[in-house]
Amino acid sequence: MILDTQIISYCYSGHWESEKATSAEISAITAAEFLLFHTRETGKVDYYVINPEKYGVKHPAGLMEGYFPHAGNLKWAKMGAQRTDSIIIDFSSDFQPYRIFGNYSITSIINERNIEMFKLSILHLSKDRQKKLKKKIEFLFDCNIRCHHLNERSCDIALGLFMKFQERITPKENIKNTINDLLILSTAIEKEMPILTMDKVLGEFAAKEHFGQVEAGPQTLKIDFSKQESISSNKSRESKGYINRGWSYSFLKGNF
Repeated sequence: MILDTQIISYCYSGHWESEKATSAEISAITAAEFLLFHTRETGKVDYYVINPEKYGVKHPAGLMEGYFPHAGNLKWAKMGAQRTDSIIIDFSSDFQPYRIFGNYSITSIINERNIEMFKLSILHLSKDRQKKLKKKIEFLFDCNIRCHHLNERSCDIALGLFMKFQERITPKENIKNTINDLLILSTAIEKEMPILTMDKVLGEFAAKEHFGQVEAGPQTLKIDFSKQESISSNKSRESKGYINRGWSYSFLKGNF
């Protein structure tokens, strides 16, 4: 089952038993939110996750050693946008463009349990912040959590949902929060998996649009997108109407 960011955070903080997160699955968006890629107040990117496929996996160990002396340099770290993968969502004149960093990179780090690559990614941060982030990613490792990166279909689904949602319901004040929530939901839809979420408004909306079976609890909403009878309907109702508005997205691999 896929868990949303708030549920993972509750399990980590002790608000809920950590066992509820054991062997769960998450979206790369949840990973980015939980691991605090961005400063909550300003939305500024705090750090960029190194792409393991470019550093230390497909390349010799010497490249890893060559990277280390630069990792703690703040000025060099700020240029990390060039060295990690990203997704750019362009909303034309409707909203500000949104860039998502480290979609493939954080997925690889979590699934491969690559703590060393994560530690290098945050080496320029304060010692206290490094300690906090290491505890967070170790929690994901200890709970045996798997991560799913976004792909073209999950982006199609999310933008189709957002197009309909913002025409009917006022999005959150920070539009990126609504987009992130829909990208998390679209991961479950694309993977045809159940998801547990605490956002009942968005959850019920996505369930209606993609025929998810809803089970409401006191605090959470479980939506099952895995039922075989819904798959053909899901595909027939999948909308790319956002294209008519000039919305688009692109995947960038990043450079050395």
